[in-house]
Amino acid sequence: MFSLNSKIVRKILAIIVFLVSLYTIAIVFLALPRIDTTIDKLEEDNAKEILQQIVVLTDSVAKNLEDFKKESLSQHKKELKDIVSIVYSMMEEAYIKSIANPQDKDKIKKDILDKISKIRYGNNNYLFVIDYNCTVLVHPFVKKGTNMKNVLDIKGEPIVPRMLKVAREFGEGFTRYWWSKNNGDPHPIEKLSYTKDFPQWKMIIGTGMYIDDIQKEVQKRKQKLLSELKDIMKSTKVGKTGYIYIFDTNKMLIHPNENIEGKDFKKFKNPGKNSYIYDDLIKAASTTGVLRYKWDKPSDKGHYVYDKISWIKYIPSMKLYVVSSAYVSELKELSRCLHNKILRIAVLILLLSFIVSAYYIRKLLQPIHELAKTAEVIAKGNYNIRAIAQTDDEIGKLAKNFNIMVDTLQDHIQNLDKKVQEKTDALKSLAVTDPLTKLYNRRYFAEISTELFELAKRENQPLSLMMIDIDKFKNINDTYGHQTGDVVIEKLASVMSKMKRESDIACRYGGEEFILLLPKTSKDGATKLADRIRETIEYTKVLTHDSNKEVSFTISVGVSEVDFEKDTNIEAVIKRADDAMYKAKKTGRNRVCSL
Repeated sequence: MFSLNSKIVRKILAIIVFLVSLYTIAIVFLALPRIDTTIDKLEEDNAKEILQQIVVLTDSVAKNLEDFKKESLSQHKKELKDIVSIVYSMMEEAYIKSIANPQDKDKIKKDILDKISKIRYGNNNYLFVIDYNCTVLVHPFVKKGTNMKNVLDIKGEPIVPRMLKVAREFGEGFTRYWWSKNNGDPHPIEKLSYTKDFPQWKMIIGTGMYIDDIQKEVQKRKQKLLSELKDIMKSTKVGKTGYIYIFDTNKMLIHPNENIEGKDFKKFKNPGKNSYIYDDLIKAASTTGVLRYKWDKPSDKGHYVYDKISWIKYIPSMKLYVVSSAYVSELKELSRCLHNKILRIAVLILLLSFIVSAYYIRKLLQPIHELAKTAEVIAKGNYNIRAIAQTDDEIGKLAKNFNIMVDTLQDHIQNLDKKVQEKTDALKSLAVTDPLTKLYNRRYFAEISTELFELAKRENQPLSLMMIDIDKFKNINDTYGHQTGDVVIEKLASVMSKMKRESDIACRYGGEEFILLLPKTSKDGATKLADRIRETIEYTKVLTHDSNKEVSFTISVGVSEVDFEKDTNIEAVIKRADDAMYKAKKTGRNRVCSL
């Protein structure tokens, strides 16, 4: 039995208190600052990583818009060619009829021109016919017989002679020029016209569209993508209440506070610096990329006394600024909580040291020594070790609580990494898949097809490719609506996914066009698979969007195989498959052709 009156007991207790105090001080003054610094850096790195992921996603939106613009222009060009080709066929029939009935030649010619003058399509678009002397034969807004030879665009260049030159030299072609959309409009708009030569009657047939129609489609697409980006950003937090927002040189585009969205961001003052927050952010973006300032809180409006930090990135492709913003106190909250826990544990160690008897001195010092060593290792960033709790007394409980604390810290760090990884994976998925069909998109196909081409070449293995296009898809859209068109596209994608092998690469190439890349497959094997897919589609029906009617559709398929003696890249194989597919369409559709 030991008594506090005993000098040896007092000495032992003094030694215990001294040693425990020494180790506690080491933890407080050595481990805690390192842990605080490490956690603060992790929180800051997490905020920067979230910002970077949003920047990557926003940049992918820019690339998506650029691809969409190109595809939209290509689609509109195809539409202009298709319309003119139809009218061209009508004129050919009329010409043949006039040869068979020469006495009615003038009447037949007049009748066909009258029919053409009444044709309208799309957004009230029209066709025009001009003879080789630049005289108007058909035009809804120009009087018949008017000579257009000297009509100039805003650059002072003649319009109609250029159209004639292109059509007569090459048989057909596109011409760009600036034209007033409405008579008297002082702001002309760029126009794209397609003309085709009809030498039998010494005239050209043409139609056109305004480029700003494509810009409107691109803007609509941009709004949709920004809306999807906004949904992702709403679920993203920096610290406890921090957030991400995006603005351009005119206004706030995306912000969690809907009262700020769409407002002129240049007028928002920064009371802490007696400046404008827009100017401060722009300046920081061009220098350090970081802005520190005073701001108020939702719970304390109007008091600009709280430290806030923002990381800013400029995206040149979209001319946008992306900002990750958070309160400094929230970023330090985790380290502060951990700091307090460790301090409470330190106080507990001091209290326990006073009730420890000299009998347990050896057992007492050893666990504390091990605990201090563990704390030092953890302070250096190794969170995988744990204190060994061999006893069930206070020291054992201390070790267990310490382990629980480290478990909590490690779990939080791992969760941060997991969240960042999940967001990264989600962004990667958006970058390589088509949102409607969930098949790979054209960008990913361009990468993987080149890799498979090189692999097949090295291993001397066959590699085949099929190009699939939905027959008369425009008619489906025009008759049943674009939503039913989407259902048809999804159905074709589903059939392809079910019938392909796991090693095959299925891709939505654009619009209603699909590509299936078949490694280690000959052209004969690919043709057989293509025919099975075609037959399956032929006997497949889908419901219209409103489920009121069943719709059937067919596909045309072109098949090609890599010829390593001639083909230097995969684009040559794609071109043959595309030519084969158009051959299938020209020979009646709903069939498979190979080249």
